[in-house]
Amino acid sequence: MTHQLAAENYLLHHRLITGAQLERARRLALLWQGDLPIVLWKIGLIDLATLASLIDL
Repeated sequence: MTHQLAAENYLLHHRLITGAQLERARRLALLWQGDLPIVLWKIGLIDLATLASLIDL
């Protein structure tokens, strides 16, 4: 399982973001050429503690 897929599963399983929010963040990650967890944090969908959890996955 890739790190991004693990992060997506974690976020959706714990209901931290919706599917629509995830899709928006995926598009921005491609546009900005960034990692999904960083993009989610930059646009305010996750807090710093959640970002740290995702990095540790």
